[in-house]
Amino acid sequence: MAIKKLFILLIIFILCPFFVFAQDTPQESVEEGTEEQEAEQLNYYIDRSGAEPRFIQRLIWEEDEYVFRYVVFVEKQQETGYIHTARLETKENFAEISLTPGWYRYRLEVYDLFDELSHTTRWRDFEVILALQPSLTSYSPRAFYLDEDEVWEISLRGQNLIPRSEFFLVQDNKRIRPQSHESEGNSSHLVFSGGSLSPGEYDIYVINPGGLDAYAGKFTIANRKPFDLNLSFGYAPIIPIVGFLFDDYTYNGNPQEAPFIGDFYPLGVSARISFIPIKRVWGNMGIEASGSITIMEQGRDFYAANVYFINTHLSWLYQRYFFKKRFSVNINIGAGITTLIDFHYKYSTGSPTEKTIVTYPSAIGGLSFMVFASKRIFINFGADAIHMFTPPEDTPMPFYIRPFVGVGIQL
Repeated sequence: MAIKKLFILLIIFILCPFFVFAQDTPQESVEEGTEEQEAEQLNYYIDRSGAEPRFIQRLIWEEDEYVFRYVVFVEKQQETGYIHTARLETKENFAEISLTPGWYRYRLEVYDLFDELSHTTRWRDFEVILALQPSLTSYSPRAFYLDEDEVWEISLRGQNLIPRSEFFLVQDNKRIRPQSHESEGNSSHLVFSGGSLSPGEYDIYVINPGGLDAYAGKFTIANRKPFDLNLSFGYAPIIPIVGFLFDDYTYNGNPQEAPFIGDFYPLGVSARISFIPIKRVWGNMGIEASGSITIMEQGRDFYAANVYFINTHLSWLYQRYFFKKRFSVNINIGAGITTLIDFHYKYSTGSPTEKTIVTYPSAIGGLSFMVFASKRIFINFGADAIHMFTPPEDTPMPFYIRPFVGVGIQL
């Protein structure tokens, strides 16, 4: 024994010539601060190698590099006091043991590099909590349909579904957590926020305190129809606001008369078709093609101006349904062209001017509404604001409003 001590002492002096042997007593359990944070992840793990999962508890203490080994004594609390449960030896700063639920305490015998007892720590209390294995046997509904449903709730049947259980819809690494849940042992009721849902195939997943979990599935989030196609046709007059077509103006210092100075041109029709492939709880998105034709005629003192005012536009469309899909608000913004066909003047005396065709780029933005009289038939009404982009000599640029009302069908 003396030779062994001398050999160890010699190695220490070679490697650490300035080594000081005085050390603080190691803490008896989880270190305050950083060790407590680590313990949340390291104080147990689940061994699933057998037929039933087995919990392995890990007792951790502060590491001391000048300790040869530790002896761990574990006792369980009973009504009559503590009884001896286990004796473990380890050279690490932790020991692993599988214990049944209950209150326990442990302490360490710390042996130094000479394998002699250095000191014994005080007892440290801890609790092993019963972990319940959840199970899921049935659930309803089997799917959420974003374009039909108004309520997003799932009812589950199973075992060991407790208030502290956590539930998710799981797709690969994606998790959707319910807004709330009520659990009563054999059943749970999950309530989801519609805004958190996105199409896909999901598993229903539950995990209980302790880490035991269960799956059920598949659960589908989808649209009953992959897209909507809306067609409508109706009445669309024009209300001029500003521009060289609608207001008298000055060009190169010379006063000019606008061809159309009326406040309202009623002879117009419109058609629109919208394709909606993106359908979510927060709203739908797609594209809309719209067109209108208005017959405009304006009489002046000695002449009259005539034109077919044609608008064709392609817009981005946002749509949001209300009142159980019976009413929608639509916002569109886009671009296209405005064409003046057969534009000419008729004079009170003399021949009319030659008919011309002029095309200008234009922008459109609008707000409209759909009211469904049945599942497929709807009334569509609203207004578009249209701005024409004309050459510098034709200023101010025309701006006008196109209200509309029509009837449509959703395919």
